[in-house]
Amino acid sequence: MTLSVPPARLTSPTNLSRQEARWRSEVVHVTALDVHVDVTGAVDAGTTGFPVSSTLHLVARQDVEGLWADFLGESVERVVLDGAAVPVAWDGARVGLPALAAGEHEVVIQAVGRYSNSGQGLHRLTDPVDGATYLYTHFEPSDARRAWPCLDQPDLRARLRLTVTHPAGWTVLGNGTVATTRQVGAAVVSGLSTTEPLPTYLTALAAGPWHRVTGTWVPAAPNAAPVPLSWSCRSSLAAHLDADELLDLTGRGLSLYERTYTYPYPWGSYDCVLVPEYNIGAMENPGCVTFSEDAYLFRGPATRAQHAGRANTLLHEMCHMWFGDLVTPRWWEDTWLKESFADYTGTWAEEQLGYAEAWVAFASSRKLWAYQEDTRPDTTHPVVATVHDVEAARQAFDGITYAKGASVLKQLVAYVGQERFLAAANTWFAEHAFGNGELSEFLETLTHASGRDMSAWAHAWLRTSGPSYLSSTTQVHDARVARLTVRQEGVDLSTGRDVLRPHTLVVGLYSLDPSGALVRTHRLPVTLTGREAEVAGAVGLDVPDLVLVNDEDLTYAVVRPDARSLATARAHLADLADPLARSLLWSMLHNLVRDGLLEAEAFVDTVLRQADDTTEAATLATLLSQALQAATRYAGGGSAALVARLVGEDRGGRDAPARGGWGLLRASAPGSDAQLVRARAWLSAAGQAGLAGEGDAAAGRVRRLLEGALSGLELTADLRWRALTALARLDAVTDEELSAQLEADPGALGVTRHLQASSSRPRTEAKEAVLARLLEDRTLGNDHVDALVAAFSVDAHRGLTAPLTTRYLAALEGIWSTRSQEIATRLVTGLFPAAGDADDLQAVRRWLADHEQAPPALRRLVLRSYDDLDRAVRVRDATSRRSADA
Repeated sequence: MTLSVPPARLTSPTNLSRQEARWRSEVVHVTALDVHVDVTGAVDAGTTGFPVSSTLHLVARQDVEGLWADFLGESVERVVLDGAAVPVAWDGARVGLPALAAGEHEVVIQAVGRYSNSGQGLHRLTDPVDGATYLYTHFEPSDARRAWPCLDQPDLRARLRLTVTHPAGWTVLGNGTVATTRQVGAAVVSGLSTTEPLPTYLTALAAGPWHRVTGTWVPAAPNAAPVPLSWSCRSSLAAHLDADELLDLTGRGLSLYERTYTYPYPWGSYDCVLVPEYNIGAMENPGCVTFSEDAYLFRGPATRAQHAGRANTLLHEMCHMWFGDLVTPRWWEDTWLKESFADYTGTWAEEQLGYAEAWVAFASSRKLWAYQEDTRPDTTHPVVATVHDVEAARQAFDGITYAKGASVLKQLVAYVGQERFLAAANTWFAEHAFGNGELSEFLETLTHASGRDMSAWAHAWLRTSGPSYLSSTTQVHDARVARLTVRQEGVDLSTGRDVLRPHTLVVGLYSLDPSGALVRTHRLPVTLTGREAEVAGAVGLDVPDLVLVNDEDLTYAVVRPDARSLATARAHLADLADPLARSLLWSMLHNLVRDGLLEAEAFVDTVLRQADDTTEAATLATLLSQALQAATRYAGGGSAALVARLVGEDRGGRDAPARGGWGLLRASAPGSDAQLVRARAWLSAAGQAGLAGEGDAAAGRVRRLLEGALSGLELTADLRWRALTALARLDAVTDEELSAQLEADPGALGVTRHLQASSSRPRTEAKEAVLARLLEDRTLGNDHVDALVAAFSVDAHRGLTAPLTTRYLAALEGIWSTRSQEIATRLVTGLFPAAGDADDLQAVRRWLADHEQAPPALRRLVLRSYDDLDRAVRVRDATSRRSADA
C-alpha cells in the first residue's frame, strides 16, 4: 500500500488546519484513549505542572508517515510505540510518531501537563475563603491537548478511560462514574468507567473538595436503568446551592427529551458542576456538564428572568447530549449542527417546562446578538461558516452560529412542521449514534422526513450572510385596507449579491381599543417566497394603528415599520399586553437606532416612557442596557443630556413629564423583579454620569441607595460592589470603603470585584497602570483580566484612554502571539476603543492596512470592533448634521 504523508503544514504548530485534520482522520482511527492524571501536587500553588500518561489505541488504515499526537504542556518525558521506547520528538505542540504500518498500534506518551489560569485546559483555582483547591477542564474546540496527549479533533472519537490520582477527601467527576478507588499512600486513585466513543473536546474532569448533592432520574421506558444525577459547587458556596430546584429541573428536562426523542438518554449519568472563573456559560461534556458559578449560582435575590435563563442554559446543554454529543459535527464549519439546534431546542424546552416567556427573552436578547453579528459587513458569515483552522473555530462560536441559527431552525419548524422536524432528528440520531455528521447528510435526512427537497431552502438560509429586511405597505380606501403587502430585501454581505429567502410568517394587525389598550385584532399568516406578497386576508378590514410584520417571531429578519406603526409603537408600547409583541417592537426600535433611522434621543425617551415595570424582566434589562449604550455611543452632541436623564429624577410638566432613571427606580414596587433590574441598570448608568457633569448628584444617589433608601431592595454583596464600582468610576470612593467590602465578601468573586472597583478611578495614572498590567502581567487569570478590562474601558473615561490607543494597537500582534487565545481575545476586544471617535477609526484603519499578514483570527476580532465603531461614528455624525440643519 502507498505510504501516506501529511499535507504541508499551513499553520503554526499550535494551530491545526482543516486540511491536516482531514488527512489525519483518513489515515488513522482511535479506538480507545486511556488517561492517567496525577493531581496530588495541585494543592501546592508553586507546582505548575502535573504528571499525565496517555495510552492511545490506534488503527492505521494504511502505511502512514508523519502522524502526530497533540500536546501543549510543560514537557514530554517518554514515548512508547507497541511496547518499545522511541525518541521523543516534540515541538511544544505536536508529538511526532514514527512511521506506522497498516493495522493496530498502542502509543504511550508520558508527559507533564501545565495547570491553567485562563479557563483553557485543566484550570486551577485556590478558594481564598478556605484555601481549598479546585480543578476542572474546558476543552472546546481543541484544548484537550492542554491536559493530556491525544489526537485533538472532533472526528476522531474514542472510548475514554480516565484514572485520577488525587488528594484524599476530593470528589472526582468526569464523563464516566467512579468505578474503582484505592489508597496509595496519602493519595487516592479513582478510576472512572469507560465511556462510549467521545471526541476529545467533550472529555472532562472536575476534581476537588466539591459540595455535592445527588439525586436520581428514572426513565419512563420499560426496564431502563435509573440515571444518577448530581449538582456540585465549591464547599465555601454550599449555602447558596439551590439543589432541590436544580435536580428537579434536571429530571423534568430529561423526561421531556425522553418524550421528544426516540433515542434514549445515551450517557448513563448526569453530573452538573458549577465552576469558578469560567470562560463561557456552560459546556455540554457528556455526563459532566460544567456551568459558570458566577452566572448560575445565585448568592442573593434573583429575578424570575434569571431563573428562566438558568433553565434555558441547562436545557440547552441537555439538548447537546443528543445534538453534538451523540452525533458530533465532523469539523467546525458545521458547528450549527449542535449550537443552533441546542439554542432553538433549549428555548422550546424552557417554554414546555413552564417558562412561558422563553421566546420573549430570546427575541429581546439572543436575536439582538444575532442581528449585531450579522450586520457587520467585514465579519459576518453564513450560518455554515468556512473554518480553515482551530483558531478560526474559536471565533465561530458567535451570535450567528447560536442565535441566527436557532432563529433559522424556528423558521424551519414553521416551514416543515414540528413532527417532521423531530422525525428527521430521530433518524439522525439512529443513523449516526456515537459518530459524526455534516450538513449534506442532515439535509438528506430532513428531505426524506419532510417530503421536500431542502437544498434550495438550505442554500438561502445557511449559505448566505446578512439578515433579510421586511417591511409592509398599506393602501387605504374609506378608512379600510384596500391592499396590504409585505416586502423583503436582502444583500448577502459576503458576496454583495441580492438574496431572497422563503419566509413563513405571521402579520399582526393591532389597534387601540376604547380602554386605550393596544390589542391584536387580526392574525394573518403569510408565505413570502419572492420579493413581495399580498396579505389577502387584510383587504376590507379597518385600518390598524400598527402592523407588526413577523408577529410571533417565526422568521429571522430585521423589520422596518411604516410611519404610522412607528408612531404607535413609540407612544403606546406600555399599552401592549402581549410580551412577545412588545419584545419584537423594542427590537425593531433598537435596530432603527443602530442603522441611523431613529435618533438615540427618541429611543432613550421611549424606553423611559414606555418600558414600564410590567415589561418582562429580561426584556427590561436589555432595554435599559441598550438605552445607556445609545446615550454614550450613538447620541453625538446630545449624549450628556441623555445620560443625565438615565440617572436623574423625573422632570417637566404634570401632563408629559420627562421620566428619569432614578425616578423610575424609586417608583418601582419594593422587592419586585423590576426594582432589582432597574437598580442594577441604574448603577451602571450612574458610573457614566461624569460624562454628563452629573457626577456629584449621581454619587449622592448611590450613597442613598447604599444607606437603604430604596425600600425592599436587598443590599447584597453584588449590589454593594456595583454601587462601589459606580462610585469609583466617579472618583467618589475611598480605599478604606473598598477594603471593608472585601473583608465582608472575601471569596474569589469578592477579590475580583475589589480589583475592578479599585482600578476604575478616572485618573490618567490609573488608566496607564491598568493597561500596563494587562499587557505585561502573564499571571492574571481570565476573571482578573475581565475585571481590569472593565475598569479600563469606561465610556465616560474615553478622554483619559484615548491617548493610549496607539499603545494598544502596537501591542496587538504581541498579545496574540504570546498569550492563550482565550486571554488574547479578551484583551483584543476589551481594550478596543469602542467609545472612540473618527480619529480612533482612522488609527484602526491604518493598523488593518499595515497588518494584512496578521493572523486571520486576530484581524477578524479587530474588524468586528472596527465595524461597530464605524457604525457608531456614522450615526453620531448624521445626528449632528441633522441638528445643525434644524
